[in-house]
Amino acid sequence: MSLNYFLNKKIINSMQQVVEEQGLFTINFPLSIGQKMNFEPINEIESDKYLTNYFQAYTFANNKQLTEFILTSNISSLMFLENLAEGSSTLSINNMIRKIENGAKPKTKKEKMAMNLIEAIRLVKKTDFKINEDNYELLIHILFRNTEFNLDRKANYYRNNNKTMLTDIAINFELIDEELKGLFEFVNDVPENSFDGFTKAIIIFLQILIIQPYQKFNSTLALLMSLWFMGQYKEKEMFQVWIFDLLNHWEELIEKINELAVNNFNISEILKYIKKDLKDSVKRGFILSLVKEWIAQDFDVRAKFFPSDYELVVLITILTERTKEVSVKRITDKLKVAGYTAVKKQEIKDALENLKSANIVKVTKNDANFMIADKQLNKYKYILE
Repeated sequence: MSLNYFLNKKIINSMQQVVEEQGLFTINFPLSIGQKMNFEPINEIESDKYLTNYFQAYTFANNKQLTEFILTSNISSLMFLENLAEGSSTLSINNMIRKIENGAKPKTKKEKMAMNLIEAIRLVKKTDFKINEDNYELLIHILFRNTEFNLDRKANYYRNNNKTMLTDIAINFELIDEELKGLFEFVNDVPENSFDGFTKAIIIFLQILIIQPYQKFNSTLALLMSLWFMGQYKEKEMFQVWIFDLLNHWEELIEKINELAVNNFNISEILKYIKKDLKDSVKRGFILSLVKEWIAQDFDVRAKFFPSDYELVVLITILTERTKEVSVKRITDKLKVAGYTAVKKQEIKDALENLKSANIVKVTKNDANFMIADKQLNKYKYILE
């Protein structure tokens, strides 16, 4: 399987025929509410092609240190998303994840939940972990392990009423199995009959958020299923997806999903929205790689400028903003996860002070905003669109 499916003339011709006949490509989902997802196929093929090339141009898959940093950030973000990190700082969560990754045995409930997420992400990234219903059940068991849910019966952990949790789109809880069966049929359908690429990965993500099959972890499952699908591609090593950008806009994303029900389930806008976040995640990762290279140029001196993760994430946040100056409030907002202030304002101010003392950033004339002081780092701010 390859993300370059859109270069296949047979598929392109079939998509063009769809455009000529009906104008939109439709997905028979959700099954139980009598509406179908639809979008403009040629537009999505072009955007998939652009996004694939973007990933490929700015990948850094062979850098173990960067890969581990992004993995830690992803797990930490999921813990905030699922309200598993309440009362903890991002720094303490990151350090806890690293200790577990290095072999420490989880003892507390929070540590056990982190271990679940670490193993779940490891699993979906495995080359030989194929997408099928048996492996899916294994993934579910890992996510729900060490929780209050008994997995012996589906009724214990399935959503058991029609109250919506994530989105306002109502899917009958009695039809969850039927919807999940339809989801797997869609996942395993070949491109000639359905679609592929980033578009399909995003649709899988949306489908799970809409079905809301379980009493917990639906958001995490939706993200993991998308990563799992992308991990099946032979070019998978180039996809270092930093989910932070998507989770930073989580509330807005849910609002857009809710709007689908009154917009004939046309998903063109939400596909565009999520693909922009994916592009931003590439930009964030690439700039991080450049900063790491900058540190390595004079490691003994520059490594001391970054005593914690905060200095690095604050610097990356400033560098990914197009404006010349950035306020503390803006940095705080850009570091939120699903509306939760994952890095407190004082923690950001302390990091900025450390960066300022190292002449990496400086305050503006009115002492209200910060800008990059180092000339080489400042170039990174404008290196990508």
